[in-house]
Amino acid sequence: MKSRSPFTLSIISAIVTTIVPAVFAQRPPSVNEIYIDKNCQRNQQLPQLERFTIFSRNEFTTNGQNYWFYAARYLDGAVLFCTSQPNFNQPKPLTAKQIQSQFIDKIVRDLNHKTAFIIAVREGNGPEAPVTNYGLELSNVDRPKLISLSILQQRGTLKDGGPSEHTFQGRAGQSITIDLKSRAFGHNIALLDTSGKNIAQTPGNSQNLRESQLIVKLPSNGTYKIVVKGGDRASKGSYSLSINSNQL
Repeated sequence: MKSRSPFTLSIISAIVTTIVPAVFAQRPPSVNEIYIDKNCQRNQQLPQLERFTIFSRNEFTTNGQNYWFYAARYLDGAVLFCTSQPNFNQPKPLTAKQIQSQFIDKIVRDLNHKTAFIIAVREGNGPEAPVTNYGLELSNVDRPKLISLSILQQRGTLKDGGPSEHTFQGRAGQSITIDLKSRAFGHNIALLDTSGKNIAQTPGNSQNLRESQLIVKLPSNGTYKIVVKGGDRASKGSYSLSINSNQL
């Protein structure tokens, strides 16, 4: 189940204070942190239950105007995305529902587009939650464009330590991220190219590895294969596999 950030703060405050006051005990503001409210306005005096703490900020220029694109995290880990002119002038939340109020694994610039960003969304808070990359284009700040960069999202089951295989279509020069997660067994993954040659694999001790990741630039167009392997012959159980493009 996805976790949403509690924007109805007055209600949440009453519930949290009554049920678990120790967990959300009031913490004084830090001199190194910047706080914003749910409308993206900076306010260092916000009480803890009403504040979002900025953890990412990028500057970009479009149509001759400088802008800030920033992200702030609430107590429960969900993220609020905002844009503004410099120094938090005319701030506003983004309207992109797929990324707003979600758990975010990373925010990076798209190196091929000056006004675009790649955002990795973790689809839930469990140990096997899949990850989806989105491309956010802000050339028109008032009308942001959000594009899913997911290539494959699949759940599988490993039986008695034997390998499991998945295929996907790739293109030459495409940068991708492969994520495999399982709470049931240690594992590693290998990527085979269109001719069946092993071109990448995760290093390390697969018996202790519960999360595997590969970042690869594909050499050619065609069908690629992911091979999931357990750490030993007793390895079995469920897992989630996510494959995402890293570029628009």
